[in-house]
Amino acid sequence: VGMATRTVLLSLAATSGAAAFSQRGVTHRRPARARASLLCAGQVPADSTTQVLLARMQCPADVRADIWSDLLLEAGALYVSVSDGDHGTDAEVPIYVAHPPGSVAPARETWNGLLEDAQWSNATLEVGFRPEVDVEDTLLLAAAAARLSSLPRFSLEAVGSRDWVTHVQSNWPPVFIGDCLSIRFPWHAPLSSEVPCLTLQPGMAFGTGEHATTQLCCLELHRLLRTRALAGCEVLDYGSGSGVLSLAALRFGASRAVGVEIDPAAVAVSLANARANGLEARYSATVPDEEVRTRQYALLVANILAGTLIEMAPLLRQRVRAGGVLVLSGIWGEEQADAVMATFGAHGFAPFAVSWKDGWALIRGQLSL
Repeated sequence: VGMATRTVLLSLAATSGAAAFSQRGVTHRRPARARASLLCAGQVPADSTTQVLLARMQCPADVRADIWSDLLLEAGALYVSVSDGDHGTDAEVPIYVAHPPGSVAPARETWNGLLEDAQWSNATLEVGFRPEVDVEDTLLLAAAAARLSSLPRFSLEAVGSRDWVTHVQSNWPPVFIGDCLSIRFPWHAPLSSEVPCLTLQPGMAFGTGEHATTQLCCLELHRLLRTRALAGCEVLDYGSGSGVLSLAALRFGASRAVGVEIDPAAVAVSLANARANGLEARYSATVPDEEVRTRQYALLVANILAGTLIEMAPLLRQRVRAGGVLVLSGIWGEEQADAVMATFGAHGFAPFAVSWKDGWALIRGQLSL
């Protein structure tokens, strides 16, 4: 899945504490658009409202972004955020984690391996400092440690105190999926009752309705659960995350939904979301080891990754009853879509229908009678 979609700055040292040494902050963010930089020297005057001094710069050409980030943190930065300086241009380089070249199996990478191997050649850094820090002196220390011949160009901004809860909430609007579903978060006012609505707690498990694969699955579930063959059926949601697809299926008329998720914390989140929507009586969730594997369903949805779907094909085949429908997503591009269809075709599913959104595929197949 592409490097992520929201800004979460992980502070590595308290604003009144010592500098963070040998720690790395990972910010999950949508890469910022490239902006012109200013050449700044010394300190931006800070007043009593200043909480952070924010320096923006391009990563020096002679040092890797992860190494430069570590040096900045060791020199006294509070956090470092790295993004693609070519975002929005023809030179943009998306970074994905799922599949090595020529393979549909996911790469078994650690975060450290990812940070070392997947680097933007034109990385933009946003670096936060305590307001009393001399930023230029700190950058000089990092530059000396990196053996740079000159100090990178940087712009500097004094960022005032902010209600971060309100700020995050204002940047997380309700989600509308076609005319079949709206998703609100607890701080939003009630939405129109004309469209089925879910209330979710964002950020705690995958599935807030924003991602293309979630939207594809919701639209397909809405269509299928209005057909005579599947109206009122039970749904198995494999890789259920926040429970958004299970709860959407219940809103669309499914009689019951079962979520299966490897992360126990996500199971707890999905159960809490079911309670928040008054759907707890028709929803259950569990980890794979505790699932009743002898049970079969008329409709199964799995929004995972292509390689994982392929590995799980025999298991998913066992969970669909004869004539039942399988809905798969988390599939990027035609190559992965072809590989998934070939695998599930060999397990008795046909014919297939494919829907697309933003490069992501949804595949629907029916198990032969």
